[in-house]
Amino acid sequence: MNDTRWAPMLWGQEHYWFLYFDVPAYGADRDCVKITRTWRLDKDLADDTVLAALSALVRQYESLRTNFLQDESGRPVQAVRPPWEVAFEAYAEGDASDIPAVTERLAARAFDPAQDRPVRFALIREPGKGAWVVVTAIHSAVDGQSWTVLERAFLALLDDERDAPPFLPAREPREQAELDHSAEKARYRERVRAYWRDRYLTIPQGMFPDYRPAPVGHFNGYTPPSPYERVALRSRALSFAAERVAAQRKVPPGVVYLAAFGAALSSLSGNERCVVSMDTANRADPLLSAAVGCFFQPALVVFDVTAKDTSEALLSKVFRAVVAAQRYARYSSLEMTEERARAGHARGMNLRIGVTYNYFVQAQPEHDAAPSGPPDGAGATDDFVIDKAPIDWQDNSADLYLAVETGKDGVVLSMHGHTSVTNADRIARTLRAMGALIVGWADSTLPLDAAMRSVQDQLGFPRREFGPHWVLVDHTWVDTGECAARLAELGGVTAAGVFPDETPDGGTRLVAYAVGPTTPDELREHMAAVQVDQPSLVLPHWYVVCAEAPDTPSFEGWAEAAVVAEGDGLPHHPVPPRTPQERALAAAIRDHCPGHPSDMATPYLPAGGRTALAPRVTDHLHAAGFTGIVPADLLGPLPLRAVAAKLTPTGTARKQ
Repeated sequence: MNDTRWAPMLWGQEHYWFLYFDVPAYGADRDCVKITRTWRLDKDLADDTVLAALSALVRQYESLRTNFLQDESGRPVQAVRPPWEVAFEAYAEGDASDIPAVTERLAARAFDPAQDRPVRFALIREPGKGAWVVVTAIHSAVDGQSWTVLERAFLALLDDERDAPPFLPAREPREQAELDHSAEKARYRERVRAYWRDRYLTIPQGMFPDYRPAPVGHFNGYTPPSPYERVALRSRALSFAAERVAAQRKVPPGVVYLAAFGAALSSLSGNERCVVSMDTANRADPLLSAAVGCFFQPALVVFDVTAKDTSEALLSKVFRAVVAAQRYARYSSLEMTEERARAGHARGMNLRIGVTYNYFVQAQPEHDAAPSGPPDGAGATDDFVIDKAPIDWQDNSADLYLAVETGKDGVVLSMHGHTSVTNADRIARTLRAMGALIVGWADSTLPLDAAMRSVQDQLGFPRREFGPHWVLVDHTWVDTGECAARLAELGGVTAAGVFPDETPDGGTRLVAYAVGPTTPDELREHMAAVQVDQPSLVLPHWYVVCAEAPDTPSFEGWAEAAVVAEGDGLPHHPVPPRTPQERALAAAIRDHCPGHPSDMATPYLPAGGRTALAPRVTDHLHAAGFTGIVPADLLGPLPLRAVAAKLTPTGTARKQ
């Protein structure tokens, strides 16, 4: 391996590398996230000719021969291996109907990112009619735009009459990673960290406090139904309307759809502050436009939709938020995971970025004549076709996902909603209202100076209303009745109440009152452990232990009760491990994170853990004979005691 070239891992590669370790539980096979594309050959070519072109791709693009692993210190790195000659891993004679089976064969064997070649090839030959090349790669090696670059270069290599070189100048992922980690980019890295830190300290816990994870995966041959419903809206008129609004407001069409989505999101969630994850190509640099690698990353778009905002203000606000988010969309996902955990711990919440938006341009339909107003006798929304669409997601990655895809036949708005927060009927009404909003902006039937609240009501956006026990605290809706009920579950607690209280600086905090033989520290630790089953729970900021419950269980009544002890509940001294599971977890952390206090009352990351080392900790536990957690369990708000409680001895410890 003397010819191997080493570099830090590209930030776009980090996320998919880490997912390799986050299998549902030990016993399931680890595997990389894989993506597949098929390239059509319209004429018969010799196998050697096709293989030579594929081998040329491997020689040209370092990403197709890169492994992803950790160095001795635990730092994620990429290792660019020497070129290799391609051989087909699957070969068949058939037609297009054989593509799914061949694709499945290519992907059946798990990829190990540290050792395996990151790409595999297969050929389906249809005698006399050409062939299909099937390519499967791990996502750390390629992103969506890379496939376009690869296919263009591959077909150019096979074209004997080409009048342009097959390869365009491009920067390799290794070179980009070295640049990103260089001293000259230090100020940019700090600005990025400041942007994300500020957002993590000011966004809601989640857009939908009703979110509850569903059982997903595959269990002894049984696959539960997907916890999502999906509805799609198709329209040609809407595509033209969005482009007219974009031209009038001098913003990209994707911003127009996102602004309409923001109007929907604020109504559906009941929260003015909208938080949306949006994939960004990160290819503004000309040397990256023809590069092959995983450069894209999710940008974090945050904006408010207030009742008094006008449509004009919303469009401008969303545009500015998108520009800012894309400016800071090149970041270490591992480091930002640590920032999120620290901010969540300080705020007493498990921060969840559960809303995603993506805008895809496949093709542009031919333009209609831009009307000066709505057509006579018909509405521009008459061509809306809204249908329930199939869904096969088997995860809990999103609360709500909107994909907008433009093509030669118009635009498709496809919305996936988690069944714990919405349903197909509400999604359908939301899509229709979004479409009507954009059309109204385009034909001026909805004045841009009208207040958004009245526009939302006029168009019938579904609205989330909260009951009397709900309060808005720290940009997050909190069910104080649920908080009080959970406090009362702690052994010995005979009465409890949770209420909002104004702080000296004009803000609001949650104050928890309880009666029983307990302390503020025990109350907070108990509530933190509840987040295992209820991740949207927000912890109170202050805990008061009272001698007895008031006659009237109101805030005023509790405030007059005799106080035994009070405090923020945060531990002032490290809590040592006591159970075998806690001692095993503490030993694993100490071995891989020198200096970590292994405080059982504090989460792994806020206490000084590193995201990249979490897989080593869980591997250590598995070798020590414990199962039950994956690396992600170490990255959230749970105190280590709650994480250790999920461990189960296997009785199969092996020498380390």
